[in-house]
Amino acid sequence: MTHRLNLFLLALVLLIGGPFYWFLLDNHAANIPAQRIDIGELRQLAASQTGSAPSDIEVECAGFRRVPGSLMVAGSGIKRKLVCYMAFRLPVPGGAPVMIESGITAADAKAGGAERFNPGNQARIEAELDHAGLILVTHEHADHLGALVAHGGAALMQKAMLNPGQLPPSPVAARLRWHSGQIPPARLPGDRIVAVAPGIVVVPAPDSHTPGSQMIFVRLGDGREFLFVGDISSFAQNWQEQRGRSRLIEQFFAPENRAGVFGWLAAIAALKAQNPALVVVPGHDFEWILDLENHTGIRIGFSSRPI
Repeated sequence: MTHRLNLFLLALVLLIGGPFYWFLLDNHAANIPAQRIDIGELRQLAASQTGSAPSDIEVECAGFRRVPGSLMVAGSGIKRKLVCYMAFRLPVPGGAPVMIESGITAADAKAGGAERFNPGNQARIEAELDHAGLILVTHEHADHLGALVAHGGAALMQKAMLNPGQLPPSPVAARLRWHSGQIPPARLPGDRIVAVAPGIVVVPAPDSHTPGSQMIFVRLGDGREFLFVGDISSFAQNWQEQRGRSRLIEQFFAPENRAGVFGWLAAIAALKAQNPALVVVPGHDFEWILDLENHTGIRIGFSSRPI
């Protein structure tokens, strides 16, 4: 009887424990070549554009949800993480601001299971999109590009510099609710590093989190440097510990190229190790930005208005 019970319990552990480990805990990424980011090239390109570089970085959080940590950072435990839908405003002395990301619509926040949506914060984000001189996004998911698509007509979309993967017929972009005549031409090549404004350089990372994924390097006028990495690293813990999303998320809910993501996580970690003052800005880690010990220098709220 005891022998049979032990065999039954072993079979049960294997039946349940194996899939649990594979889909939520496994972080295996062996033999994946690291990508490379050259800080010298980024700085050279950032200085190649004439005019004033941004002077600061501000962030608004349009809403949030909480999910078990291991979903977003494989093997990190069941403690819930705050997933914030953010947008960033970069004031430019003597010019229109630059916007990175666009927040989220109320409909998409509800569909994504948001615990809270702040319409006032999203309204401020959309007002700044209207006033921006340049709009960039790290990728084409609804919680990064969708609010711009919903809010902006054809004229506003002309301010957006998007790559081909961020536009229809690219499959993820095609799921957004584009209006007739709204789709702009691709203004970014999507396959090479380019300077887009004084102090701002786009680093393409296709076939990683999404087909249109890219990172955005910013060198402010005072020399501070930032790398916006989007959902290649949704949380600081992703690049710091070289942990991707769980297989459950990346295979069934937000499909991505696992090898591509891990190659860029390695590149981000290497770049940070070589340049400790660089601030790596995760795609959804608002609590990490808020933590004063991380010394991000990012202001909370647009134009010093609190959230």
